[in-house]
Amino acid sequence: MGCEHPNSEGFCYSLAKDYFCFVLNRGGAPPATSKAAETLRRSASSLQTRHGRLERCVHRLNLSSLEEATRVLPRLMNEIYSDGLENWGRIVTLFAFCGSLVGDLQRKGVPEQELVEGVAHCLARYTWTHKAAWIKENGGWEKGFVEYFQQKKSSHFYARIAAFTGIVAALSFVLYQH
Repeated sequence: MGCEHPNSEGFCYSLAKDYFCFVLNRGGAPPATSKAAETLRRSASSLQTRHGRLERCVHRLNLSSLEEATRVLPRLMNEIYSDGLENWGRIVTLFAFCGSLVGDLQRKGVPEQELVEGVAHCLARYTWTHKAAWIKENGGWEKGFVEYFQQKKSSHFYARIAAFTGIVAALSFVLYQH
C-alpha cells in the first residue's frame, strides 16, 4: 500500500486486496501495511466470522465465476445504499461480504490472483466513485475509519446491525432479480 494516498481509488484497491489476501490465507498474510488495513482486517473478519448470514447470502447468490460476480456486485452495492444511509459499518460489511464472496469463488476453483484483483478492482471502483466524498467528509481511511472503530469498540455493534440490515435487504432484492 505504501505510496498510495489514503484518499484515492488506489488506496481503496490496496485495502480490498489486502483484506481478501488476509481472508484467503486465513490470517497467514503478511502484516498489514497501514492502520486502516489493520482496522479493516480486524473489523471485517470479526463481522464475517461471527455471522453466518454473509456466507449464506453469498451461497444463495450461487455465483460461479469472476464475470458473474463483477456483473452482480455493482447492482448489489447500489441497492445496499439505496436508502441513502452511509456509515463506516456499511462500508466494513461491504468489504466483509466481498471477502465471503472471494472465499466462496476460490472454493469453486476461480484462480486466487485473478479473483482477488477482479473483486478488489470492482469494490475499489465503486467505493471511490460513490463513497469517496463521504469517506473524506468523515475523516478518511487513516483517521476517521481507524478512530471510529477504536472509539466504538463496544458500541459499533449497532453499526453492524444497520449494516446487516442494508446488506440483507439488498441481497434479497438482487436475488429476486438474479
